[in-house]
Amino acid sequence: MLIRHLIYLFIIVLALLSGCSTTPPQPVPASTDPLNDPAATAKKLDGQGKYIEAAREYLRLAAIKSAPTRQGYQLSAIQSLLKAGKYKEAKAELERLDVSQSFGLELPLELVRIRLDVVENRADKALERLHGIEPTSLPASFQIEYRQLHAQALAAKGDVLAAYREWGLLNNQFSKDPNALKSGQRYWWQSLSALGTDQLRSELQKVQKDEVLAGWIALALLVKTVQPKRLSQAINDWGLRYSNHPASQDIAKSLAQTVASLPAQSIEITLLLPPVESKFGKQGEVVKQGFFAAAYAIEEKNRPHVNIRPVTTKTVLKEYEAAVNDGADFIVGPIEKDVLAVLANSQPVLPVPTLGLNYLETATVTGNFYQFGLLPEDEAQEAARQAWQDGRRLPLVLVPEGDWGDRVLSAFQTTWEGLGGKIAFSLGYDTNFVSAIRKVLKNQAADMAFMVAFPDIARQMRPYFISEIGDQFPVYSTSHVYSGTPNPQEDEDLDGIMFVDMPWVLAPDATAMQLQATLEESWPDSMLQFKRLFAFGVDAYTLLPRLQQLTKAKANQSEWLGQTGPLTLNSQGEIHRHQLLWARFVNGVPQILRNGTSVNK
Repeated sequence: MLIRHLIYLFIIVLALLSGCSTTPPQPVPASTDPLNDPAATAKKLDGQGKYIEAAREYLRLAAIKSAPTRQGYQLSAIQSLLKAGKYKEAKAELERLDVSQSFGLELPLELVRIRLDVVENRADKALERLHGIEPTSLPASFQIEYRQLHAQALAAKGDVLAAYREWGLLNNQFSKDPNALKSGQRYWWQSLSALGTDQLRSELQKVQKDEVLAGWIALALLVKTVQPKRLSQAINDWGLRYSNHPASQDIAKSLAQTVASLPAQSIEITLLLPPVESKFGKQGEVVKQGFFAAAYAIEEKNRPHVNIRPVTTKTVLKEYEAAVNDGADFIVGPIEKDVLAVLANSQPVLPVPTLGLNYLETATVTGNFYQFGLLPEDEAQEAARQAWQDGRRLPLVLVPEGDWGDRVLSAFQTTWEGLGGKIAFSLGYDTNFVSAIRKVLKNQAADMAFMVAFPDIARQMRPYFISEIGDQFPVYSTSHVYSGTPNPQEDEDLDGIMFVDMPWVLAPDATAMQLQATLEESWPDSMLQFKRLFAFGVDAYTLLPRLQQLTKAKANQSEWLGQTGPLTLNSQGEIHRHQLLWARFVNGVPQILRNGTSVNK
């Protein structure tokens, strides 16, 4: 990507400075029109900025003339080539010029040599030659060229302020000649464009109080540092910052036109994932495969280019910066909360849209930063709302001991109490849960249970509910109660349990079925273990172009239907799932529910 960026930068600067064909000048046949004055034609072409054509005409004239007229036309051709940025060709023609017969051309030839010194980074030599000329004794036209060269040599030497003062004197002389002013600005722009990024940054810090000079340097700096695909917007932003700047009408406008003519580039996406050997390396690999499955499902011509960068808390900022510098349009990740926090807190506004694949513990207002994950809290809130809608009022809540279970309990309880209810009893269970659950079931007057458990534990719990309370006691759960793959023989023990889950698992659409078939062929074992994580990776990809759409829609609570469920964006940039599907185990197989009734009943 860095090489591609440099190539595009070269095209932009070259196109702006030369503005003409790269074909070397060749002698052209003499005009057959007796009324046409070849010398006048060449001069007119030069005045129109058609420097290559002018040089060809001058060289044709030189070929048919004798000394010293020949040398005069050769010099005119060299000057036109220099204006066109054809320095190699100009230097070659200068070597062919017979100086011994170039009467009266000593001064213009010296100015040509000075210009070549500047172009070939010999600023000291150029300044030495310039100091050997007394500018006040020069004719007016030569004084202008002298000051142009002096300014360029000073800039090349690194004395930007002195060069700028010289250009200020030139602008005074050009004030009544728009064409000369435009030409002068382009020479000044050429001088700035030759400076390195470090020097431009240093100079910009020195001249902040001078809006005009700061604007010139800022424009040169952004051309060198901004990715071509973002350069058009950067130039527009520059125009807003430096309104009515001298560069606005010509230089900036030409830059924007050149950028617009560049060939389109594919979208660049970078995934920031845990190292493969880390604790969450396997999960990161699954998310990546879901992401790639969605990306490769589209036509090849529209397919993005995706880079993978492993990150930790120590490397995430460096890798993020490298991704931005390499031209990433979107960045997805990290997954781990502590790594995500380092990135989110690193700067007020991230440079490109960034979709974190988890949620921070504390709210953030970082610009261009979004958070997306498969929160069990979202499902707990859905369970509370559904149970309340079903008329339940005294829930018994069973969650695993530990931080994860506490978070799920808190989400359910907050939503339940917000609806006006109270929890009859809550229990954090461990591996020795049998006696505790039996005691709770016997002594608590509850009209429902919210049970959060994985399939192997839930299969053991459910029979105790039946034996102590009966099989009509409603039990609500999260997606964790279902493996994601039908297993009627073992899941018969879960009959009657209602749970919330994503469309990818309960009701896959045509797109989901096609993607699942592709993933099962390549990753059969992972699809059994991490089926929902694949959907998470799919949604992470399909969310990217919709981030702005979701941002605009948040005011009216619009949503987008993903494979993991309906998705909405809040004011903190968090994307949450709402109104998920509900199902009940019937004969060991999940049956989708609508308004509390099985679809198949």
